[in-house]
Amino acid sequence: MPHPMSSRSVAKMDLPVRILPLLLLTFIPMHCNGYPNGKVEIACTTMMPLHGADADPSFPPYSLSFSSVNHTGILGFRVTLNKEPGTSDFKGFFIQARAPGGDTPQGTFVVLTSDAQNLSCTTPDSAVSHTSRSMKSNVSVIWLPPKKASTDIQFRATVVQHTKMFWTNVLSDIIPLAGAGPQHSASSLIQLLLCSTALFYGLFTF
Repeated sequence: MPHPMSSRSVAKMDLPVRILPLLLLTFIPMHCNGYPNGKVEIACTTMMPLHGADADPSFPPYSLSFSSVNHTGILGFRVTLNKEPGTSDFKGFFIQARAPGGDTPQGTFVVLTSDAQNLSCTTPDSAVSHTSRSMKSNVSVIWLPPKKASTDIQFRATVVQHTKMFWTNVLSDIIPLAGAGPQHSASSLIQLLLCSTALFYGLFTF
């Protein structure tokens, strides 16, 4: 004849059942609501938010542009994420510099405002993301190429308008850095550009 189970034994068996909902309540919100603090290193390779939704397949209403800049004597690029006219502001973003079609972050980023923060994917400061859910119309950062550039570079961003609406393939034009050799100082390159411009105007103003 089986022995009746004591209330203490039943309580012990019920313990995992009671703990499971607490664990689910702890982890599910982060995956459903994303990462409002921008700490998205878990998505370094895919650049895909964990929002429980697919990326919007339409052409992204946001753009990435860049311009050369002198940053502490080193040639860098000011990278700006902008919304297109008539488009809603965005809450979240994730930006990397990669070889066109590649998945490895290149170079380092320097943040300029409190809207952005550095993330370490393959190397320190190799990506940037948002710091809060506050709405943003644009954000700018500085990117510094590797000391020995071995590949062309294209900036890539994931932009989150809201939890269920985001784009993962916002791309810039390509920077032709392959074979550029060691990193040059910004001052020497700027002087070269100025001299070339002066020579060009000199040839065509006579």
